[in-house]
Amino acid sequence: MKALVTGLAILFALVVATAFGQLLPGLGRIVDPFLLLVVYCGLRGGETHGMMAGLAAGWVQDVHFAGPVLGLSPLTKVVVGFMVGLAGNRFLLVGLGARTIVLLAAAAADALLFQWLAAVFDVRVSDLGPLGLLWRATVNAGLGVGLFELADRRLARGGEA
Repeated sequence: MKALVTGLAILFALVVATAFGQLLPGLGRIVDPFLLLVVYCGLRGGETHGMMAGLAAGWVQDVHFAGPVLGLSPLTKVVVGFMVGLAGNRFLLVGLGARTIVLLAAAAADALLFQWLAAVFDVRVSDLGPLGLLWRATVNAGLGVGLFELADRRLARGGEA
């Protein structure tokens, strides 16, 4: 059941990312619904679920939005999903402040790791400066905290939480 829900969430993230890319291209480069999904899966399901969600979400993201080299997004999402899941199992990361910090760190780590891997494999990507990185992390953290709260309420009403 968890795999089905995660698969549907990845499909929804694809629709959201496509809509942002078509309707608001500037925001589409900042907001990463796949990253938000991976972080949520890592926090709720641990490192294994975070990694598997990161692998699937990264492949979907690369297949639909990447350039000539596939595999960079899955690798970054796997690492982020694992680290968030590991931290979520070791520390109490349920409050608003803790989730905000996790989202800020995950968004920054995802962007920096992606840029580093692109440089290693000699793939051209647009570099994100310090202000761009801060803006990306802040926007994703703000959206993620709100979405995580909604998802937690929905799961609590359904009796799953």
